[in-house]
Amino acid sequence: MKKKESQLQQEWQKFAQALWWELPQAAVKTLTGNGDEAAVNSAGWNAYDAFVSLANEATNQFYANPLVGSLTGQTFERVLQLQQVTSSLASAFFGNLWPAIGLPTAHEMASLRTEITALRAGLEEAAAVEEESARPTFTTRSGEGLSLVSNGRVKNATGREAQDAAA
Repeated sequence: MKKKESQLQQEWQKFAQALWWELPQAAVKTLTGNGDEAAVNSAGWNAYDAFVSLANEATNQFYANPLVGSLTGQTFERVLQLQQVTSSLASAFFGNLWPAIGLPTAHEMASLRTEITALRAGLEEAAAVEEESARPTFTTRSGEGLSLVSNGRVKNATGREAQDAAA
C-alpha cells in the first residue's frame, strides 16, 4: 500500500516539474521554431506560481509547529522585558545627567517654542501697525503741480526732493 504524500512534498514536486521540465521544454521549442513566446511565458508563470505555493506551504507548516510557537512566544516576552529594563536604566541615567550638564529637557524646549511662537505673533502685529502708521499722506498744493511719492519723500515737477509733506 502506497503511503500518502504530504502537502509539502506535492508542492515541491509541482515546483520541480514546472522549473526543471516544463520551462526548459518550452524554451527549447521556441528556440527551434516549433513553439511561440507565449508558451515560454506561460511556463514561467507556472513555475512562479508553483514556487509561491511551495513557499506558502512551507511557511504554514513551520508556524504550525508547537515548538516554533513556544520559542517565538518566549522570545517576545524576553525582548519586552529587556526593553523595559533598558528604558528604566536610560531614564535613570539621563534624568540626572541632563540637569548636571545644563541641557534643557523636552518640557523646557516645548515651552520655549511656545514662547517664541507668541513673540513672533506679537512682532508681526507690531510690524503691521507700524507699517500702517508709517504710510505718508501727501497732498499737493495748487502751485506745485503734480508730485511723485518715493519712499516717503516728495519729488516736485523739476525732480528735486522737497520736504516731507507730513511736516
